[in-house]
Amino acid sequence: MKTCLIVFAKNPTPNEVKTRLIPTLLPEQAATLYTAFLTDWCKTLAKLTNVDLVIAYTPPEAQRYLQALIGDDVIYTPQIGADLGERLTSAAQWAAEHGYTKILLVGSDSPTLPISYISEAIRLLDSRDTVVGPSTDGGYYLIGFSAAALKTTVPHVFEEIAWSTADVFQQTVARMREAEVTLGLLPPWYDIDTAEDLDFLHAHISAMRLAGDTVQAVRTESLLIKLFL
Repeated sequence: MKTCLIVFAKNPTPNEVKTRLIPTLLPEQAATLYTAFLTDWCKTLAKLTNVDLVIAYTPPEAQRYLQALIGDDVIYTPQIGADLGERLTSAAQWAAEHGYTKILLVGSDSPTLPISYISEAIRLLDSRDTVVGPSTDGGYYLIGFSAAALKTTVPHVFEEIAWSTADVFQQTVARMREAEVTLGLLPPWYDIDTAEDLDFLHAHISAMRLAGDTVQAVRTESLLIKLFL
């Protein structure tokens, strides 16, 4: 089965990314942190086998910079749409048109997310129409579809969602229930959006080191050490 994992990414421009970390961080620091998140995450995802990694980027001129940052071993496609729902719809439909039978969409705000969660999402789509990984802020860090379910689920699942609120996951599950699709559920994980989230990330990575666990977000860890000195 042909699987793709679409990472939604932005050009890491100051005052355009991780803006909720400002003024705790300077705009330039927030952009550098986002760059670390993205590069760590893509390096982790590159370990997946038999999966095409796709970068859905914005703005349209961002491809050259992101390609220099992430490399040439991934596929690049621009985000299309006026809001997040339209951009998610467009990306999922692009994947279906390119023959993918399992389609996963993720962000880049969870650099410590275990890769095993992604593998489990792919496995779940063997028997489920959709899969979702809820985030602790009320949204989700992953959503995925089988190609068979895509026509009955998209764009409905992305319509009339109060994006960037604590109701996103709840509303999304309600849309799936209306579409009468089967759902695979992943464990919750956390995004990094606020200063409190950043404090938790720093504590979590520090605890992982203390426990002798592998830290996959090495660039992020290095930057956090500097920021928290």
